[in-house]
Amino acid sequence: MHPKFILISHPKTPLTGTFVYGMVCQHKDLVEGYGKVHGGGWYERDDVHRTMTLYGSSGDYGEPRLSFLNRIPKELKEYRFFFTPIHGLPGNELDLSGVEWF
Repeated sequence: MHPKFILISHPKTPLTGTFVYGMVCQHKDLVEGYGKVHGGGWYERDDVHRTMTLYGSSGDYGEPRLSFLNRIPKELKEYRFFFTPIHGLPGNELDLSGVEWF
């Protein structure tokens, strides 16, 4: 099991990318029902510093299209999100000002 994430939109909301994450074997294990996946990767969650670092690219769906990141679960509302293409490199902080917390 590995910490992986995807960005998924549903046919009724094609421009809304929901952040889905969890401990799974394959990225496709995160997809429930029908939807379009806008890439994915791995994550590192730091509960002490309240950061979520996203990195890499999904073998199933390719690089995350972060322009679709606009819905994130409420449990992560106090977290700062970062993205880096390669694990271990400093990441760029993502602007979450327009995100819907669900």
